[in-house]
Amino acid sequence: MGQYSSSGTQPPRITNQLWKGFKVDFSTQQFGRCGYCELPTIAGQHGDVEHFAPKSAVTQFGGKVGEEGTETEYVAALKGRRPSDKWVPGYWWLAYDWGNYLLSCSICNSDWKGNLFPVRQPPPRLRPRTQADPPEECLLLNPYGRRDPARHLRFNIDGSVEPRNGSVYGRETIRTCGLHRLALRDARQRTCERVHLAAEKALQEIAAGAPHLDNEHLETLHAIGIASRQAEFPGVVRAIILDQLAPLTWRTLDRLFGP
Repeated sequence: MGQYSSSGTQPPRITNQLWKGFKVDFSTQQFGRCGYCELPTIAGQHGDVEHFAPKSAVTQFGGKVGEEGTETEYVAALKGRRPSDKWVPGYWWLAYDWGNYLLSCSICNSDWKGNLFPVRQPPPRLRPRTQADPPEECLLLNPYGRRDPARHLRFNIDGSVEPRNGSVYGRETIRTCGLHRLALRDARQRTCERVHLAAEKALQEIAAGAPHLDNEHLETLHAIGIASRQAEFPGVVRAIILDQLAPLTWRTLDRLFGP
C-alpha cells in the first residue's frame, strides 16, 4: 500500500481493523512462529501483527544505566525497562504498509520491543522522509529484510546468543527483542546442542575427505533446518551452519539435499 501524506504535523486517525485481517497470511508464511524469537506464536497465545517501525511513538535507549531493565529468572518478568529517548508521533505513514508487518509473539512485541526502534541517525518522524532529510539506517533485523539475520547473530551450544563478529545489527536486535532472555535461551538449548554436535561431526567428515553428498551429518543439518510448523528454531539452525561450517551456507546444503 502507499504512504500517507499530510500538510500538517498531526497524523491521521489509525484503526487496527485493517491489518488484523492479514494475520492469517503472516502466520502461514511464518509457520505460526514469531518473526523475532521463532517460538510458536499461535499454539499458546494469540500472536500479534507487529508493526516493525512503530506507528504511534518511537523510543530508543539513550545509554542510561539500568534503562534496559532486568528479567526475573524462572518467571520471565521484565522490570524497569525505560528507554530514555522518545519521539511522538512514530511512523504513522507506515501504519497500513504491507512491508511494515510481521507476526510476533506478545513477549517479543509487547514486553520487550514495544515502541523501540533503533536507528543509526534519529530522524524527524512527523512526516514521511524526503530527500532533504538526513539518512536513516534501521539497526533492527527483520526476517523479511535485506540483511540475513544468520550473518549477524551467533548461537552458542548452551542456547545463548551474541552479536556475530560484533555486529551492531545483532546487538541491537538482541537487546531490543530480548533474544537473550533466559527462558528463550533454555528453549533453544536442545536445538543448539544438536546442531553444534552435528556440525562438529560434519567437519570431521570434511577433513577426512568425504564428499559433501556422502556426508550424513550435513544431510542431518539440512533436515533440521527446513522451516515447517514442526521445526524448532530453523533460523537458529541456519545461523549455526553459517557460523560453524563457513564457507558452507544453508543454501549450499539446500542445493545438495533439497528436493
